[in-house]
Amino acid sequence: MSLKISTFKTILNGIYFSGLHLLSAPLTGGLGAVLMLHHVRDGYVGKFSPNAHLTITPGFLDKTLASLRARNIDIVSLDEAVNRVNTGQSGRRFVVITFDDGYRDNAEIAAPILRKYDAPYTVFVATGLIEGTADLWWDILEQLILQQQGLMVKLAGRVEELDCSTIDAKNRSFATLLEYLSTEVDEFEQRRWVKELAALYNIDIDALRKREMMTWSEVRKLAQDPLCTIGAHTIHHYALARLSAKDARNEIEQGARVLEAELGARPKHFAYPYGNPPAVGQREFDMIKELGFASAVTTRPGAVHLKHKTHLAALPRISLNGRFQRTRYTKTLLSGVPALLANRLRRINVG
Repeated sequence: MSLKISTFKTILNGIYFSGLHLLSAPLTGGLGAVLMLHHVRDGYVGKFSPNAHLTITPGFLDKTLASLRARNIDIVSLDEAVNRVNTGQSGRRFVVITFDDGYRDNAEIAAPILRKYDAPYTVFVATGLIEGTADLWWDILEQLILQQQGLMVKLAGRVEELDCSTIDAKNRSFATLLEYLSTEVDEFEQRRWVKELAALYNIDIDALRKREMMTWSEVRKLAQDPLCTIGAHTIHHYALARLSAKDARNEIEQGARVLEAELGARPKHFAYPYGNPPAVGQREFDMIKELGFASAVTTRPGAVHLKHKTHLAALPRISLNGRFQRTRYTKTLLSGVPALLANRLRRINVG
């Protein structure tokens, strides 16, 4: 998010308390929206929590679902959402609930809450995170900085010492490393770099992954829930646009094949890792169509409109963000107004 959190909250509050979200929703809210979640759990956010946006509490999920039901918004599966877009159905608005990566708390904590409201949901599984061939590098980075007063790192061939002695210093160091790893080195070097630094500072990355991620047995059990759809999310959770065409296609195709082998059915829906313009573009959208997926979701903000019928490989999502756990924020985001502003008044943002 390019805006500061405090600034964005001010904008959301202004839209909400002015009533603009209610007045504009019929024009800006589209057919509905796809919500993006990751973790659902208590007791995670601390003073240094750079990944806090990925976690909401069980209580907030419950309040969100109750609010959707109270407002007569349909909670539907991705299959049903795609059908409504394809047929041009424009009755009651819908919401789709999606989770990225395959975290254990999706099954243990989120699923029972969703069942309480008879709410369909989709879990996009990155198979390498289940099997141990991929690492939660963003969590590893957080743990490294959290546990140290300073880090010696090599950036662009230069050895530098990063200050991690205060909360502000830790946040600056995390931002520095995130920028470097996301823009200055390729995806393969990114993972090697993080793994080597973790080994140097005695971070058990495999234990961290096993603690957070489901096993195949747990994924299979979750897939048996009639409310649950398992979707594809690549193998290694790479930013696909930063890979060669061959590697990007392999990530998409092989991730789906592994899920089919483990679950007995080929996934129909896909979520791009990261999903913003630097991470995915037209090349990847075309791959999704060629590989026969019914839909693919990005992380670009927006409501789902009738015109997405020709852009089902690039559906927008609205983040249910751990830093914005207020029902009024969710209502405002679902109105479509903030996304329309962020997209410079474009309803369809696939460029």
